[in-house]
Amino acid sequence: MKKTLLTAYRQRALLCMALPAIILIIMFNYVPLYGIIVAFKNFDFSLGIGGSQWNGLENFRYLVGMGNKTWRILRNTMGYWALNTLTGMACNLILALAINECRKKYFTKVTHTIMIFPTFISFVAVTFMVEALLKTNGGLINQILAMFGKAPVSWYRESKYWPFILTIVNLWKGTGYGCILYVSALAGMDTEIFEAAEIDGASRFQQIWHISIPQLMALISIKLIMAVGSIMHSNTGLYYLVTKNQVLLHPTVQTIDAYVFDSLRGTGELSSKFGIQAAITFFQMIIGSTLVIITNAIVNKIEPANALF
Repeated sequence: MKKTLLTAYRQRALLCMALPAIILIIMFNYVPLYGIIVAFKNFDFSLGIGGSQWNGLENFRYLVGMGNKTWRILRNTMGYWALNTLTGMACNLILALAINECRKKYFTKVTHTIMIFPTFISFVAVTFMVEALLKTNGGLINQILAMFGKAPVSWYRESKYWPFILTIVNLWKGTGYGCILYVSALAGMDTEIFEAAEIDGASRFQQIWHISIPQLMALISIKLIMAVGSIMHSNTGLYYLVTKNQVLLHPTVQTIDAYVFDSLRGTGELSSKFGIQAAITFFQMIIGSTLVIITNAIVNKIEPANALF
């Protein structure tokens, strides 16, 4: 303990710099954990969290008892996580490598700035943009289909198209920002290694495959481990707003977060059952945390240097 306090005193300047971030983490990540107990209570506003009666695992039984709806929501949530994680990481890596290989730095900076711009567009605005493309009467895509003699498609009534649509929207909005870490890592690599490979006759593709990608594996592993923690979570803006919460699209687009948000707004069947909503969120947290630990253990077994902890 004495050694720890002595080290903290010596690093007091750094600790003071980190103090605002530490306070924010405690306030927004740890203090709210008290609300987890709502998942084990029959919550009543008039009694508050502490005064509400305990009901054990009753709230969790509802999630299991939803039958096919439970399976559908879990399937959509995990399916979109896998699809977005794989396509997102692949596109982020490819874009970062392309930017790194570009020799015209001015063009690279301008292009990357343009690609990052969609990240700062709210999902409310994205919803109107997607609607302008997909609406049945007057939508740009249906106008193009009409030019080729094709019948218009009622996109908001056909759920089978939305996994593809949502993946495209997610990539368009997040790829530019998602590749920043990879670009930074590539910029920090030792150029002498590439020069030596070039002298040995390695092509640009061979340098990317045998030098750039292997040196990025630690970063890729860490990002994958962290991504596994959100396997039970989804972007409400993407799956609730962009789809306009159309009931006909629920079979392929409704995720856990979208379902809970719909309930909290008072339009779902759980509008007043906050204990069940808390139980669903608690379930997401436990699954995510467990998978992070398991995934990190697997990575640590294969390559300890690439593990998160």
